[in-house]
Amino acid sequence: MKIELGGRTYPFRPWTPDLGKVFKRTFSFDCETTRIDEERHWITPAYVLGAAFDGKEGYFVPREHATAFWEAHEGVGVVFHNAAFDLDVLQLLASKSDVYAKVEADLVWDTWLLHRLYALATEGHTAGGKGEATLEACAERYLGIDLPKDVADAKGEPVRTSYGQWLDKPFNKIPAVYLEYLGKDVVATRQVYKELRRRIDEVLGDCRGVWGHVSDEWLHECRDRWGPLTHHIQLRASIVLKEITRNGMHIDLERRDELVPALESQRDQAESRLREQGVLAKGEGSQKALQTKFQKLAAQHPEVNFPKTDKGRFATSAEALHDLAGYVTFVDDLLKYRAVDKLLETFLSKLGRGVVHSSFGVLARTGRTSSFGELNAQNLPKDDRIRNCFVPSKGRVFLDLDYSTIELAALAQACVSQFGLTSEMAARINAGDDLHQVFAGFVTRKSYEEVTDSERARVKPINFGKPGGMGNPALQTYAKVTYGIEYTEHEVAELSEQWLDLFPEMREFLKDTVNTPLELARALGLTLSDHYEHTDDGRMIRHPENQGNAHEPNAILGMMCLKVLGRDHPRNAKGKPYPPADLDYFWTKLGQLAEQLPEKFAKAIRSRTPSKQLQRFVSSFVGRGGAFVLTGRLRAAASYTARHNTIFQGLTSDGAKIALWKVWRKGYKIANFIHDQILVEVPAADDLKAHAERIKKLMVKGMKEVLPDVTVDVKYAATDRWRKKAKAVFDEQGRLRLWRPKKDRPASSRAARQGAK
Repeated sequence: MKIELGGRTYPFRPWTPDLGKVFKRTFSFDCETTRIDEERHWITPAYVLGAAFDGKEGYFVPREHATAFWEAHEGVGVVFHNAAFDLDVLQLLASKSDVYAKVEADLVWDTWLLHRLYALATEGHTAGGKGEATLEACAERYLGIDLPKDVADAKGEPVRTSYGQWLDKPFNKIPAVYLEYLGKDVVATRQVYKELRRRIDEVLGDCRGVWGHVSDEWLHECRDRWGPLTHHIQLRASIVLKEITRNGMHIDLERRDELVPALESQRDQAESRLREQGVLAKGEGSQKALQTKFQKLAAQHPEVNFPKTDKGRFATSAEALHDLAGYVTFVDDLLKYRAVDKLLETFLSKLGRGVVHSSFGVLARTGRTSSFGELNAQNLPKDDRIRNCFVPSKGRVFLDLDYSTIELAALAQACVSQFGLTSEMAARINAGDDLHQVFAGFVTRKSYEEVTDSERARVKPINFGKPGGMGNPALQTYAKVTYGIEYTEHEVAELSEQWLDLFPEMREFLKDTVNTPLELARALGLTLSDHYEHTDDGRMIRHPENQGNAHEPNAILGMMCLKVLGRDHPRNAKGKPYPPADLDYFWTKLGQLAEQLPEKFAKAIRSRTPSKQLQRFVSSFVGRGGAFVLTGRLRAAASYTARHNTIFQGLTSDGAKIALWKVWRKGYKIANFIHDQILVEVPAADDLKAHAERIKKLMVKGMKEVLPDVTVDVKYAATDRWRKKAKAVFDEQGRLRLWRPKKDRPASSRAARQGAK
């Protein structure tokens, strides 16, 4: 039969084993399955029919021939849209095969991921909203093709969800409308892939000026090793995260019942805090109040990038707010309320079965993962009693493994390899020093050994906040919200300066590389010719240094505009006030920005009312730029703090994702993944230390692929339930034993010795 798409037709026919290998170049593939269980979405549906297309011709692959088809095309590349789903379906069908070997060989491509990575590289978001990354959306965006998904068969049934009726039926019994639907999808998938690869190559071919770009050779090596924009890393992570969702986390139902009253109290307190800030947690008017609140927050925090939807509204989903946690108090309060409310809802309504299945997002703006669905498994309330409700499945125990100060290690690696700096932080890490203790000793002028636990704890917010470029007020908020530590203005200023003295490479790292006056000139079209036309003042355009540049954005005009924004009576370098014609020119040009700004600042521009706050906000608004992660992923339109956070958070996340894949491929059952921490189930009767050391080695090996010059360490503990404070405990024979808090320990445990491995 013929499949028509975008004005072209392609021949399709059924594939049979006697045809053997029909493709020699990368082809697209799409699976149609039985209906997905919306309530239990982690259950893999059955393969009904597949289709493959190499750009010229296509084949339908019936269920009975699917395994033979994949064996015939073992060494050929393949493209999916949402590869984690299709590979899962194929693995269920071909249970004796290893479909993931293609992933190991970098022969699998995912247009869903490429689209999201491209959006991050060009627009600064990950297209994570509802409907933003569907095949239909991609076909429309990249091909200009309408790919309707509401097709019905002769009985009026939706084709998209009705393939299950053809399970194990002869191929020639499947109506043409079902074949056409599948055929168009698989053709669109390959065409989207080709266009995305072309566009990504175009972006990466013109990015030498982006902050964090090392060299053409470096970027070429990143693309070869990790895929364009780290596609191969994200693909591996998406596959394992889907498996973690399927595994689920088991619940101690008795402890759950004991905890519900405490959760209800926490929810009420969190709801009260939101109400005090003018926001209703739920109900009529809550969304409007939330939009108003974010508009005010955007005005108060010009240095923070508050993401928006395609319709211009503030994005309020957990994924959208993920990168703001720890920076804006209200966002922390909102996320805490949602986490407790969702947990309570889950505990009360979803856990009769005793297992909760969290969902995961593979790509936030920084490159980190996120969690949502039945439970946000990465952002549980700090109350340790909540974690204690989660237990391993019967006959198993948890091994809880996490990296030690890994984001600071990633920062040190970036300073060395990406920015060519001599790093004191790297030297300290490689010497085996604890950076919090080192900094506390520097501040208190004590030796490393003399530093107390409280002194060490007091400087942690600086170590974790300064690398992201936090200013002193933001550091005060971060320390209070995250650690419960209050700094005075003098104290935070002094600690910030001491941190830069201890790690002098950070002064260079934290420099702002964006030319804000020039970016403002670009945004407003401030050119010398335009200025002359408006003011009739030809002094600047006639200046010898400006010859030939009359129609280019002019940084001097941008600087003058910033002065107009911040001062009632701006003056030039000689102390003379700006002429009225100049003031009128700049305020007129600024009117272009008004509709893009929060109402407070839009009103100030329309009324021509300058202020330092307006100046700061506009500077931050136009001063966004791109940033590369050392692995070759690009993030566009990022604020100053977002750029700096991306450097080390993105690199850490990539290393952790590589490690996650390695652990999973060794057959381990992973219960949860929390950025730099992996929770693994192993049989209780096994040698726990042997398992822990093996997983630790895999995690170190994975992270060292992106942090080759900095020491990487992983600590572990064995527990009978998820316990935040767990440490490694060994008996007299050196065997790893379960850690329990003192009140839960049997008398026999007194003989045990503790140590952090």
